[in-house]
Amino acid sequence: MRALPLAFEGRKWIELALDYRCNLRCLGCHACHDTGERLSSSEAVSLLRAGRDRGIDSLWLGGGEPTLRDDLLSLVRAARAMGYVAVVVQTNGMRLSYAAYRDALLAAGVTEVRLNVKSHRAEVHDRLSGGEPCHALLLDAIAGLAKAGTKMTADVLLTKTSAPDLPALVPFYAERGVAAFDLWLLSAWDAPEAAGEVPRIADLVPLLAEATGAAKSHGVRLASFHTPPCTLPPELRSLFSPAGELSLLVVGPDRRPFPLEASPFEGGAYLEGCARCAERPRCGGPRPDYVKLYGDGEFVAIPRV
Repeated sequence: MRALPLAFEGRKWIELALDYRCNLRCLGCHACHDTGERLSSSEAVSLLRAGRDRGIDSLWLGGGEPTLRDDLLSLVRAARAMGYVAVVVQTNGMRLSYAAYRDALLAAGVTEVRLNVKSHRAEVHDRLSGGEPCHALLLDAIAGLAKAGTKMTADVLLTKTSAPDLPALVPFYAERGVAAFDLWLLSAWDAPEAAGEVPRIADLVPLLAEATGAAKSHGVRLASFHTPPCTLPPELRSLFSPAGELSLLVVGPDRRPFPLEASPFEGGAYLEGCARCAERPRCGGPRPDYVKLYGDGEFVAIPRV
C-alpha cells in the first residue's frame, strides 16, 4: 500500500473511490467503466488509518457507486470507530430507496448523503442517468432520508438539457429536505461524446441568478464549482466554490492519492490574464475541455483593488 505523502498533511477530508462499478450509465461519466481495479477492504481500512494519522477526520466514500460494495457498512463502522466525525456517501440513491439497506447504512454511522441529481423532471433525470425509473427511486430515497433526519446534499450536473431546469430544481428538492446544492458542469475531458451537452457559462448566468433567489427563499446553500468568478457578474461571484477549498485528498482504485484540485475535471487551464486576476490565489482556472470547446473569451481578469 502506497503511504499518504507528507505533502497532504493538513487535509481535512479523504475520499476513497473504492472502484468504478456503477448501476447507472450517466452522460459524460466514465466512473461506470469498470477497469477491474478495486480497493480491497483491508486496503481501504489501511488508508483510513493513514488518514487519521495525518489528522484527517472526515471521509467521503465515492466511486463508481459505493453502495454496490458488500463491505460498505463495515467500512463506515470502521471509520467511525477510528474517530472520523463525518462520513459522507456520494451515491445515485438507487439502493437507498430500499428502507432496510438505507436504515442499515445510517445505523452504521453515515452522517451525510450526497445524491447525484440531474433534474426535477423524471424524463430528463432518467434520460441523463441511462434509463427508468431512476428518478422515482431517487425520490423514494430522499423521502426515507428526510424522515430519518439525514443531512442531504444534491450534486447537480449541469448540461445543456438540464440547466434550464435549475431554477425549479432547487425548490423542488429543497421542499423534500435537501439542504445544499453543489453545481458541477458537465465535462468532456475524457468523454468527447458529451461535448455537445456542455453548456456555455454565459448561458448559465441568468439561470444561476434565478436559482440563487430560490435557494435564499428556501434557506438552502447553493455553490458552483466550475464557473470561475471572472465569468460571473459581481452579485453572483460568491457562488463560486473552488475545489481546493474542500481540502479533499482523493484515493482511487489505482491507489494513487491526489488533491481534488489537481484533477483536470476541476480546472488548471490558466490563461495569460489569470496572473493579473484578483481571484487568482483561490481560483483553479477554467477547465481544459471547456476552453477547447468555447475558447477563452469569457474569462476576463478581475482587477486587483
